[in-house]
Amino acid sequence: MITKILWEAFSVLLLLYGSYLIYVFLWFTVVRVWDVDVGTAKLISGLLVGIILVYSSIKWFKKKKEELKEREESLQ
Repeated sequence: MITKILWEAFSVLLLLYGSYLIYVFLWFTVVRVWDVDVGTAKLISGLLVGIILVYSSIKWFKKKKEELKEREESLQ
């Protein structure tokens, strides 16, 4: 049980670290390629990373809901 909890925590940590790397990459890319000011580039990058995080969270919650349903059915 503890290994599953640690694995889930590690997965969340990797998701957040990856999101940060995507944010920084997009931020610098938008500044250099589109020649926009830094504030606008951070806003665009943050919006895209926020969408990715919301999508990933919804997928994760749906998966966990299905796992809980399966566990309830197996206990009955």
